[in-house]
Amino acid sequence: MDWTAWILASAVFLAFYDLAKKSSVRDNAVLPTLLCSTFFGGAAFVAVSVCFRDVGPMLHPGGRLLGLALLKSVIVATSWIFTFCALRTLPITIATPIRASAPALVFVAAFFCYGEVPTWIQGAGMLCVFGGYWAFSWAGRHEGIDFLRNRAVWFAIAGMCCSACSSMWDKYLFQILGLPVEPVQFWFQIGLFAVYGVLLAGRTLLRLPHDRFEWRWTIPCVGILLAMADWLYFKGLAIPDVPISVGSLLRRFSVVITFVLGAKVFHEKNLKRKGLALAAILVGVALLTVK
Repeated sequence: MDWTAWILASAVFLAFYDLAKKSSVRDNAVLPTLLCSTFFGGAAFVAVSVCFRDVGPMLHPGGRLLGLALLKSVIVATSWIFTFCALRTLPITIATPIRASAPALVFVAAFFCYGEVPTWIQGAGMLCVFGGYWAFSWAGRHEGIDFLRNRAVWFAIAGMCCSACSSMWDKYLFQILGLPVEPVQFWFQIGLFAVYGVLLAGRTLLRLPHDRFEWRWTIPCVGILLAMADWLYFKGLAIPDVPISVGSLLRRFSVVITFVLGAKVFHEKNLKRKGLALAAILVGVALLTVK
């Protein structure tokens, strides 16, 4: 299967993950939500692995693979904590596009670190996508959201920056080092659970104030959908010579699905202005698929 098909399939699961994430964390405690969703996602990944493949190699990863996978866990955990904090208050049709702008940073970093130069058609596609993301910030101002002074916006931006770092790290793991996908994801999931567990235990021991945690059926869906989205993305990225600047941007096609369904589910407003931004992103994604 072509790498674009892998990554677009990942984008579909990522979109439903975003919707489940918004439902799970709205007016809810962040760390317990992350801990529970990660547990279910890891459990689902292990269960599927046991059924369909030999898990022996995953249980004996070697020191290098283990260390690199756990470092990815720390990067991603930081990104998700910031993103979940932003999602508690921001509309999903604003928060998700902010996070989706991470490929802009990936594009610049990939040019300097990996020497990736897009074709002129792909370059035009990237400009369309970046323009669409800027238009989302313009739409946000009409909802009374000050992008410079709103703390939730800066949380979303911090999460976006960490997401870009994670994408660059994925390129290094799967293309430069050629590590196998399943063992990396297995230990990455375990590392995530450990990071959230340590943070939650630390808050409890230090008697720091906790937000109220409420169990919701969407919480296990968050982890399961993300595990599937990550597996599809890693499989696509493991194909030789996939440009991370394009792959990362293509994965953010998920924002289109999130926008349409999120507007219906959460009854959000100002959709015409956001729809123009979305149209620019759609044109850009179409150009990115042109070889």
